[in-house]
Amino acid sequence: MNEDRLSRRVFLFTLALCSAALGIGALFKFRRKKLEGSILGPDKNLGHKIRDYSPGKNPVGETKRTKVLIVGGGISGLSTGYYLKNSGFEDYLILDLEKEVGGNSRYEERAGFRFPWGAHYLPQPGKEAVLVRKFLEEIGLVVGTDKSGDPIYAETSLCFDPGERLFYQGRWHAGLLPRRSGEPDEQEEKFKEILRTWKNRIGRDGKRAFVIPIDLSSRDPSILRLDMFPFSDYLKSQGISSPEILWYADYCVRDDYGANSESISAWAGLHYFCSRPHDEDDFPAVLTWPEGNGFLMEKLKSRSEGRIKTSQLVLNIKKIANTWETTVYDATRNRETKYVSEQVVYSLPSFTRKYILGEKNPALHRLQYSPWLVANLFVDEVPEGKGHPPAWENVIYRSKGLGYVVSTHQDLRAQRPQSVLTYYHAFGERDTIGSRNYMARSSWKDWKDGILSDLRRPHPDIDGLVTRLDIMTIAHGMIRPNPGFLWGNDRQSLSISAQGLHFAHSDLSGVSIFEEALYRGHEAFKKVNRDLGRSF
Repeated sequence: MNEDRLSRRVFLFTLALCSAALGIGALFKFRRKKLEGSILGPDKNLGHKIRDYSPGKNPVGETKRTKVLIVGGGISGLSTGYYLKNSGFEDYLILDLEKEVGGNSRYEERAGFRFPWGAHYLPQPGKEAVLVRKFLEEIGLVVGTDKSGDPIYAETSLCFDPGERLFYQGRWHAGLLPRRSGEPDEQEEKFKEILRTWKNRIGRDGKRAFVIPIDLSSRDPSILRLDMFPFSDYLKSQGISSPEILWYADYCVRDDYGANSESISAWAGLHYFCSRPHDEDDFPAVLTWPEGNGFLMEKLKSRSEGRIKTSQLVLNIKKIANTWETTVYDATRNRETKYVSEQVVYSLPSFTRKYILGEKNPALHRLQYSPWLVANLFVDEVPEGKGHPPAWENVIYRSKGLGYVVSTHQDLRAQRPQSVLTYYHAFGERDTIGSRNYMARSSWKDWKDGILSDLRRPHPDIDGLVTRLDIMTIAHGMIRPNPGFLWGNDRQSLSISAQGLHFAHSDLSGVSIFEEALYRGHEAFKKVNRDLGRSF
């Protein structure tokens, strides 16, 4: 009896020690050392030099010559270089302000992880997106065709299951469309019927209503009138009143345009849903990689190896006789360089044209760009949550943010629990200036506190998982398709070339997506060839 009592005491004492150890371990996991991080992003002071440029202000260096000068190393500028090189033309240079090219498709590789600082997927292109399909074939992602002739893509580039999940009513649900349990779904069916109608709509000119590239869409006036009023007004006029459906529509356009459904046109809102292949739950069939669209950017960039110069701020471009003279501030050497070229491809955001070109087009003052925030959180393990396994994209209902993607979701080699979560926040309100001012005065701690507070809703233990949190703020993240912009005169007037000067930024499409940037870069390539008298 005494031995039994002693054994029981030893057991209880051992159990108490183990419990205490687990408790202390959990405590240390939650109260780890002070979380560190930083705010990254474009050099605002350097970029703002274009506002107060005056000749002779900076030390003057050398003068360089090239037949074609591409200013701006985002997807559109890299695309122009890609197509020039593929056509056998090599006398060109690409200049970019940042230390790394890529624009909104930038990414980073650190601590064995690759993760995006911007765009993180590419929807499988439709039949009209011939250029994108051809590009994907050229870089080896197409492994065959199906019975209808559509491309079959490499499995490693297709988004792995589960693709999306939504934190709604206190638990995770598959997909992003919030559904109230036990309630009729008339509103959901009405919403889907609206989308089906427009997906199948053919204009009087014989073209589909909504396609990518945008310029190949129908010009039927009865369809284009949708560009004149907000998307939110259109949905309400069609009898959509469900808070869940209205939230879902708003979330989708914030994700693609950086603006809420009150700020963009009905045409732009319908284009998001009707121009791309979706499955039955409205999940777009997407291609994605750990580094997001940085994977595609690297393919474009590799064709211009040795022709890219970074940390170059374009200050002024002017026509002199039959050539163009471009004045550039070289931040690495603190001096100006002059580039003389026959052709210039302007791949910088269009709002900079009033400074660099001295352009007086009133349309430039009506452009509006959505501010963005992207954060990358290094975690000891991917937070799971109850009700559904971790997905590639993880969204919180009625959050001010857009949720997060798991960078290791696509990585078959990832054998360790650690990962990087890429968190997105679009400032979709109409007052973009106010949003930019808010961004400018917010500290890293302000952002960190807001992000972790948002993520605690589905993941109460998130503080104990995060080891580092870095943030990038992007003041002019993407063009905003406000009512009247897509099919008014502004967008078209800004696309017109001067002799030897061609515009290629994706904001000329009114939609900041990879497909449009590739298209704009290719259009500029064709114009350069025309002016140089080249065939291709």
